[in-house]
Amino acid sequence: MVFCFDSKDYSQIRNGLTVLNKILSEFPVVLNLAQALEKRIIKVKEEEKTARPDLYALAMGYSAQLNSRRHTFIAEEKFHHVEKKSEAVSRDAASRNTSPAKKEKRAESVKRREDLAESEKKRRREEDLKKEGERKSAEKKIKPDTPDATKTKANGVRDRDSETDESRSKIRKK
Repeated sequence: MVFCFDSKDYSQIRNGLTVLNKILSEFPVVLNLAQALEKRIIKVKEEEKTARPDLYALAMGYSAQLNSRRHTFIAEEKFHHVEKKSEAVSRDAASRNTSPAKKEKRAESVKRREDLAESEKKRRREEDLKKEGERKSAEKKIKPDTPDATKTKANGVRDRDSETDESRSKIRKK
């Protein structure tokens, strides 16, 4: 919801303010989130004061109602348990798979992934070779095999220009 106010889109800002006004009795409860919303609302008020007075009015109304509920906000630590990074890292390290059975299972999983990757590489190589073979055979069909083939069309009929050239050369010889 907070990111709606970073947008320059009129609809997003208006809809965000409308929704926040409707759920104000339930949201926000945590002080940190209320402060973040308040910063965004102040930014909207500053930007939209002259450009879009209707958004400015909605932002002013929401800001006033948010300030009136300030005494009901609670600290994040009281709302839910917030872990410190050192606790999270030590708990994560303790929960890692360290038993021999889990290590074996992980090794099998890695092996399967490697096998799949290898088979995919092989399949791609085969496809590339097949395409290369098709390309080469198509090139052979296009290239003439005999020097006389340039004088005939695909259906075996001689080209008019080549016939004319031959007849002209015969006439010159006489």
